[in-house]
Amino acid sequence: MAVFLNIRSGPPYLQEHSLTLAMEDLSTIKQIGEQSPKVLFQYSLTNRQFDYLSPAFWRIWSQDADCLAKHPDHLLQTVLPEDRQSALRCWHKLLQGDTVEQTVVILQEGKQCYLRYNAYPIFDESETVVAVAGMAEDITKERQFLDYLAEFGQRKNSVLEMVSHDLRGPLAVVRNLAGLLRENLQNSQEQEEMVHYTEIIESACSSCTNLINELLSEEHLQSAHIHVNKMRVDLNDQIRNVAEFYQKGEFIKQHIVMQLPETPLIVPVDQIKFSQILNNLLANSIKFTPAGGTIRIEAYTEDGQAVIVHEDNGIGIPGRMLPGLFNRQRGQGRAGLNGEESRGLGLWIVRDLVELQGGHISVQSKEQQGTVFTIKLPLVDD
Repeated sequence: MAVFLNIRSGPPYLQEHSLTLAMEDLSTIKQIGEQSPKVLFQYSLTNRQFDYLSPAFWRIWSQDADCLAKHPDHLLQTVLPEDRQSALRCWHKLLQGDTVEQTVVILQEGKQCYLRYNAYPIFDESETVVAVAGMAEDITKERQFLDYLAEFGQRKNSVLEMVSHDLRGPLAVVRNLAGLLRENLQNSQEQEEMVHYTEIIESACSSCTNLINELLSEEHLQSAHIHVNKMRVDLNDQIRNVAEFYQKGEFIKQHIVMQLPETPLIVPVDQIKFSQILNNLLANSIKFTPAGGTIRIEAYTEDGQAVIVHEDNGIGIPGRMLPGLFNRQRGQGRAGLNGEESRGLGLWIVRDLVELQGGHISVQSKEQQGTVFTIKLPLVDD
C-alpha cells in the first residue's frame, strides 16, 4: 500500500505537490539515518510498531530491542512525569493530522536528557493518518550551555544590583560629611580652597549616585541566587562595625543603641552579605525615623538560632505596604522624611540575602509607632 505525506505548510511549490513515500521502501530514509546523528523514525499505526529506527536511537535510549518491538509505548515511561501529559497531547495532535515540535526531558540510566523532536503525520490516499515519521535529537549539551549563559547573566545582574545598592550608603556618608566641612569652612575666607575641594567631593558623590541609579534600571533587576561564602563570624563585631560607621557620621541625627551579648555570637554566615543586610536596614531606619529618634539593634540566641532584632521608633510602614514589602517589584518605595529618593528595592534584597544564608526575616510595624525587623539565622551550618 502506498502512502504519502501531504505537506500542509511551507512554500507554495511544496504545497502544490504531495510527497509520496512507499512504506515498504525505506532505503532512502535508511541511508540518511545511517549517517545522521539525529534519530530518524517511522511508526506504523496499523502495525503499532516502528517500521524504522536509525542507529542514533540506541545512543540515547537503553532499550531492549525485543521489548521495544512488542511494547513501543514503553518509551513514554522514559519521559519525566511533568512532561508526559504534554507529550500525549502532541501524540493526539499527530493523530488528528497536525505536525508537532516539542522538547521533553527523558531519564536514561539515571541521567536526564533533553530531547527535541519533530514529528509528522503520514496519510494514505484517503487522507487517513496511517503512520508517524520524524526525527529527534539529544540537545542536552545545547540546553546546558544556554542554562549556563542564563545563569552567568543573572549572576552579573545580581552583583550589579547588590553592589550598586550598597554603594549608595557609604557615598551618602561621604557626601554629607563633605557638606558639613563646607558649611564649617565657609565662615573663613582663608579656607576658600578647601571649600572648593569639598564641593568637588559632593559633586563626585552625586554623579556616582546617579550612575548607581542607572545601574539599578529595569535591565538589571533579574537576579538569581549567587555564591555564598560562609565562614564563622562574630555577629557582635559585625553589628558594631556597621553601626559605628553610621555613628561616626555627624549628620546622623538618630541614636543607635546596641544590645549585644557579652560573649561572642559565632554564626556561619557570609560576612559581606550580612553587612549588606545591616546596611540596608540601618539606611531605611535613618530615612524614616525623625531626628532624635532611636534605632535599636539587639542580638541573642534562641532555639538553636541567632536572632537579630532591628527596631526603630520612626513613622512606621503603612498597612497597605506590608503584604508586599519583601516582594521584588518596582514602585513600592516612598520618599524619606528629608525627601530621600527610594526605589523600593532594598527590602527584597535584604530578604534574598537572609534566605541565601538559610535564614528568615519578618516585619512588624504600625504607622507612627515604628518598625521591627526580626532576622533568624541557624547557629550551625547545614
